[in-house]
Amino acid sequence: MLQQDYVDGALFLHLLKAGHDELEKRKDEVNALNVFPVPDGDTGTNMFLTLHTGLEHVLQCSDKDDLPKLAQALSSGLLMGARGNSGVILSQLFRGFQSVFLGRDRSDARQLAQALTQGVQIAYKAVSRPVEGTILTVARESALGADVASRKKDATLVHVMEAAVNRGEQALLHTPDLLPILRQAGVVDSGGQGLLYIYKGFLQALMSEPLLDRSWDDLGFRPAIVRRSEALQLPAIEESAHGEGEFGYCTEFLIRRSDAAQNVEEPLRDALLQLGDSLLVVQTDEWVKVHVHTLHPGAALEVGLSFGSLNGIKIDNMTDQHAKRAGAQMSVSIAQEGAGSPHRAKLALAAVVSGDGIEEIYRGIGIQAIIKGGFTMNPSTEELLTTIERISADQIILLPNHKNVLMAAEQACAVMSGRMHVVPALNMGSGLGAALAFDPERPLFENIERMTEAALRVRFAAITASVRDASYNGHAIGEGDYLALYEGEIAGSNPSRSSLYREVLTNLCEEGVEICTVFYADESLREEAFGEAEILLQAYPEVTFEVHRGGQPIYDYLIAAE
Repeated sequence: MLQQDYVDGALFLHLLKAGHDELEKRKDEVNALNVFPVPDGDTGTNMFLTLHTGLEHVLQCSDKDDLPKLAQALSSGLLMGARGNSGVILSQLFRGFQSVFLGRDRSDARQLAQALTQGVQIAYKAVSRPVEGTILTVARESALGADVASRKKDATLVHVMEAAVNRGEQALLHTPDLLPILRQAGVVDSGGQGLLYIYKGFLQALMSEPLLDRSWDDLGFRPAIVRRSEALQLPAIEESAHGEGEFGYCTEFLIRRSDAAQNVEEPLRDALLQLGDSLLVVQTDEWVKVHVHTLHPGAALEVGLSFGSLNGIKIDNMTDQHAKRAGAQMSVSIAQEGAGSPHRAKLALAAVVSGDGIEEIYRGIGIQAIIKGGFTMNPSTEELLTTIERISADQIILLPNHKNVLMAAEQACAVMSGRMHVVPALNMGSGLGAALAFDPERPLFENIERMTEAALRVRFAAITASVRDASYNGHAIGEGDYLALYEGEIAGSNPSRSSLYREVLTNLCEEGVEICTVFYADESLREEAFGEAEILLQAYPEVTFEVHRGGQPIYDYLIAAE
């Protein structure tokens, strides 16, 4: 067992790596703790990718014995890498390390417990409507267990983490008692389970042999390897505005701020805009992150040096990359009137979208920036920021189009300091309604009000196949049956997809809708999609049906009506 009874830089990194590795092994188990029998569970993946980015930032620190700097790097990395609601909450929970470890070369068992407690307080404040029975409950109870253990005489780090894990496990088992939806599905909270796997990794590290003279490379850290469906690709590069065939260099670096009170974003951004485009400048308490495409990377580094010391320098030749990537599909697309336009707009729209057909429709109604949501709609805070920074507009309104994107979008808003705003559209249909209500001639907040109202007017349904037997709200669901989800709740099931599709359309028509827009997943559904709509049109001639190929994953049909 580890004899060291204090956390220093070396042990902190060892704990983080152990927690990271334990979650990596278990993330599929966490993903499977899905309330609905639908293959869109991604809590484990989102938490893992968030923690992975945080650990990457820690490993970029030049002095790995400096505990406060490692905690600060973790906080910054988690902020930028946060994916999904679970990832954002994890990023807030671990800010407690930065708060408590500040100014300390080492921290004892009591301070480790304080870090867990402080993180819980930060996370609860970050969530607008905290819900018990979630990761927040498990984190709070774990911190309480750690706090009690840390107050006992001769308490050790092992005692603290052991108590955190034990009390957290008890809280996790009771999450179905607090959330009826978990009880109906027969699962515990997935975010809480993911957090406990990280804490168990911490405990295993504390109970292992002490670190001796191991190099950091021996820790075995490597780039995250995930399935294509698990995460967005990084933004692809458009043709450079510097000239045909000239793609230049993708240049990234971190600037350590010499004066934490000084706001360097604007002067740094102004200087770098003279050298290139696709610019991202994000300031945190200690660091400024820079991303720019330029023909003169050395000049960009010189600009950075004028604001502080540089770290994490990365320069990629985009000309070579473009040749290798020719024909590959872009992850982030900026419309012609966006970043490449010489005229800066007052207002612009961005949206997170999944499905090439839906993307085409969004583009057609004037969305300046499209962020591809991927298989489970989980763009990170940094990916959102990278896209927003490329839009040539004073103010940008983002449509997250999924509840899983909302918290990352709100976190990106905080980083953008007033330039970015979120309309809470939580599905593709409400996003379309909001986008159609946008008027660039109206003031910003009038647009936000109009768009929010329009988003709320849209009724949204989805149809997909069940991946397991389940029972929910009186619905006995068999594996392979088709499910109808209405406003995010299971509203019916049927072994026949076409029958369920007709039933959903009929119910919407009976509610008195005027327009019904259907997105079918692929060409194999085209005949069914149009055929059932034509049948309903005969019975409800007052309803306008619009049927499009959406190309969306997971769901055979997405249906928006108003």
